[in-house]
Amino acid sequence: MNATQDASNEMQNNINKKLISFNDKQNDLIFATRKRLFDLEKIQKRDCIFLICMNFLICTACILICVKLGGLTW
Repeated sequence: MNATQDASNEMQNNINKKLISFNDKQNDLIFATRKRLFDLEKIQKRDCIFLICMNFLICTACILICVKLGGLTW
């Protein structure tokens, strides 16, 4: 009975060690994914601000060209 219980305890300890190792790998993967997402959010924000500014400048240039060349008056 004691040998059986020792074998069962050893097997349970091995399973626990494997689960802990698996959880560590999952945590590393989760944190790496979160870091990549954070970096992508920063890049997206920068690109969005750049495109909004370019859009504003292009619209302003088009209005100025229309006023200057087309005789557009308000």
